Amino acid sequence: MEKAIPLIDRWHHGMEQYDVAVIGAGPAGSMAAKKAAEVGAAVIILEEHPRAGWPVQCAGLLGVRAIEESELPLAKFAIRPVRGAFVVSPGGFQITFRSKETKAWVVDRRLFDRALLAKAARSGAEVRMGSPVTDLVRDGRRSILTVGRGVDLQKIEAGVVISAEGVGARIARRAGIGPPREILSSAQVEVPFEVVDPEKVEIRLGEKVAPGFFAWSIPAQEGVARVGLCCRENACEHLKSFLRSSPIRKRLKGGPLHLVVGGLPLGPPASTVAEGFMAVGDAAGQVKPTSGGGIYPGLVSAKIAGEVAAAAALEGDASAARLQEYEKRWRRAVGRELRLGMIVHRMMAGMTDEELDDLIRDLSKREDLIRMIEECGDIDRPSVVIRKVAPRMGLAGLKLAKILLRNRQILKYSV
Repeated sequence: MEKAIPLIDRWHHGMEQYDVAVIGAGPAGSMAAKKAAEVGAAVIILEEHPRAGWPVQCAGLLGVRAIEESELPLAKFAIRPVRGAFVVSPGGFQITFRSKETKAWVVDRRLFDRALLAKAARSGAEVRMGSPVTDLVRDGRRSILTVGRGVDLQKIEAGVVISAEGVGARIARRAGIGPPREILSSAQVEVPFEVVDPEKVEIRLGEKVAPGFFAWSIPAQEGVARVGLCCRENACEHLKSFLRSSPIRKRLKGGPLHLVVGGLPLGPPASTVAEGFMAVGDAAGQVKPTSGGGIYPGLVSAKIAGEVAAAAALEGDASAARLQEYEKRWRRAVGRELRLGMIVHRMMAGMTDEELDDLIRDLSKREDLIRMIEECGDIDRPSVVIRKVAPRMGLAGLKLAKILLRNRQILKYSV
């Protein structure tokens, strides 16, 4: 195994050389860089924005598993714990859950992202902010990245490049990695709001509210909530309508303080590796289709990506065949979860408002199932509770089975 390239020797033909170059300083990028640096690789993180954690493109609700995977102390970024949820159907039927244990944390994503980046830097990764990667060329066994715009350009050479670019992932597409199966539209505002229970999130379903996904209200700081939604398209327009709807309008206590918009990638492409290249996080569609959260699967996959990238670069073999180790390991770790999540997502997205009303009404009468969800619910690994609840759903389960039979192609989805 080769040694990491010493700092003084990183210049070659007018270019800086690194073992691993990571595009993007979000959670997945920072974690991948940290793990690569920890095993001795020379690592650089290239972030197009001037600071980490901005712009925010996340609801800021992290499950306890995601917190554990971050390897960060809660005090750095946590705002409040979440123990339960209200789920409201289009017709107003409601299920309420409340666990004895904390299931998730509302966090400040800016502080979270900056803390992860700081740990990557302390592990030895070099960080360059305001450094957009605008081009990629594969030259033999190395990749050459063009960084910057206009006359302020530089070339950086790397053995392995990791794309943690986010949903757009322009460089990953150029490298030959395909887009996610679908991209939803999302929008959220922070707004003064009457919160019913500061330890519960509210979920609202329905084609008129958020076609194809759902709307939410997440308690944040005292007297403030994050109100948003994700849908097939035009999230900002749907959010405006949602804020004007009677269940929400009467609880607003002021105008929006902050707006977040973005895309939500669902469904990884057929391959997340190419010659000298791998994609991780949103760039690889590693997002939970049930909740839209990408931090947990992104961090799990990023740790694998960093380890594999460093080993491959130090061995001098960054071929797609060598990087298949990353592909196999991350799919083994979270692929099954993403597959089941996509089946559930597409089934729910294909249900009519009347069918959603029936489902929530039926489940609200089942105290045994509600207790099971409270005990076993895990927003990072929803398959755990799905497998426990599904066989016991009775009439509601039969109705869902009919919906699946109506849309058989859903069951053919694979990760």
